[in-house]
Amino acid sequence: MPPTRNLLPETRIALASDQAPPAGRPAPSGRRRMAEVVVGVGFVATWVVLGLLSWLGFLGLVLLGVLLLAAFQTVVRRRPLRTLLARDTVGFARGRPGKVLAAAVLIGIPVTMVLVSVSGARYGQYADDSWKALLMLAVLAVSYLASRRLLLTVLVAATTVALTSWALAPSLATARNGDPQVLTHLDQQAGWGMLTGYHNLAVAEIDLDAPRPVRLAGIGADDTTPMEVGSMTKAMTGLVIADAVRRGEIRMDTPVSTYLPQLHGSPAGNVTMHELVTHTSGYAEFGAATLRRAAWKAPLGQNFFTATSAEMTTETKAQDLSDRGDYAYSTLGSATAGQAVAAAAHMSYPDLMRIRLFEPLGMSHTAIEEGHALVAGGRSATGLPVQPWVMDAYAPGAAAVSTTGDLAKLATALLDGTAPGTAALEPTTATDQSNTRIGAFWQISTWQTGQTITSHAGQTGGYASYLGLDRPRHKAVIVLSDVANDASDLGTQLLAHRR
Repeated sequence: MPPTRNLLPETRIALASDQAPPAGRPAPSGRRRMAEVVVGVGFVATWVVLGLLSWLGFLGLVLLGVLLLAAFQTVVRRRPLRTLLARDTVGFARGRPGKVLAAAVLIGIPVTMVLVSVSGARYGQYADDSWKALLMLAVLAVSYLASRRLLLTVLVAATTVALTSWALAPSLATARNGDPQVLTHLDQQAGWGMLTGYHNLAVAEIDLDAPRPVRLAGIGADDTTPMEVGSMTKAMTGLVIADAVRRGEIRMDTPVSTYLPQLHGSPAGNVTMHELVTHTSGYAEFGAATLRRAAWKAPLGQNFFTATSAEMTTETKAQDLSDRGDYAYSTLGSATAGQAVAAAAHMSYPDLMRIRLFEPLGMSHTAIEEGHALVAGGRSATGLPVQPWVMDAYAPGAAAVSTTGDLAKLATALLDGTAPGTAALEPTTATDQSNTRIGAFWQISTWQTGQTITSHAGQTGGYASYLGLDRPRHKAVIVLSDVANDASDLGTQLLAHRR
């Protein structure tokens, strides 16, 4: 073997034993290593503080983390940026710890997004923005399998979700129609930022003491545009329940199993009708099977209120009533109450509402969305296209579809006392808010303006609604939106400024 070849192993051994650094990259001194650690801790602290302030949002925080890491690599460590974009299998993820770290990041980001989505209120914003976590998971998986570069994968995924969110975010329609006075009021609200997040919007203002009692207007929608009214259905059901009491068909102090014998023998069957309409029954907001269905259908924009009568009976009988006597909002309880009054009247729930409420008030564009869709899909507050909520057994909780024109007829009849079941508007029970009591589903609140407002709001996966009555002043405001934002915010503002 030539002598020159014998020198190669010896050279390698010498390098290994002396630990000489590669050419062109001096070994960092202990002092420099300490400086890198200190600056790195400072970068992490900055990232954490900005995260706690939360004004960036989770996606913004992820993108900021990528930028800070790139800055640390290039400015502090003075390494080429391309080293961060090298394949993980030839870098930090060659060993098991690196692979575990990569997996933790890839799984941890969408899991954190889900946790953020369900935080806050009882169910947070899961139905509204959980689709972002699903999209993030999909992009992370595809991008990492294709590139094996963790930093690049996170950057691509976060940017994709951020741009998709921006593209889908609802923007206010431009077409305007209807009463100039109402449009002026909407312009005023727009100036205060109250129309941000809306798309198609229809509004009615009622004043029985004015020369023109009903004023209707819209932006992108009008008084004949049908929209899901969500939980405002409960308020309508409350009117029919109060009317059934007047007719002698039901009693409010009677157990619900009197009218729904399939609930006999269960604690849920012993709950009275009064407890159901005042949300003091101890029922959960939704049945367990419905919640499980929502967990995977909501991120896809699909309807999850598809429980049949048999399925809802099973959900209802499973209630433990641990909070019975305390106010706790329950769509399951309201659906049970609505089905009970329908059974007592020997009608289906849609027929009951049509015959007892919609037809007597001339609400010809209002119906219960059961069996088939009555509207096109709306959008979540974050812009995800959402299926109509076509319901079955849960219909009394949220299945009505209406227009501002029809709801103006309802509000007028409630203000002048000609609507069926107006006893439902009388407060009987305390709620979890000191300034609010409840009748038969209707909320009665005393505002700082001195107004006493009787109201109910509603929301489905793709729509939102509000109906507020200032009964002493004979005024009302109605808001319908094809985006599932909180229409009560706009409705209360319009009503507060109409004293």
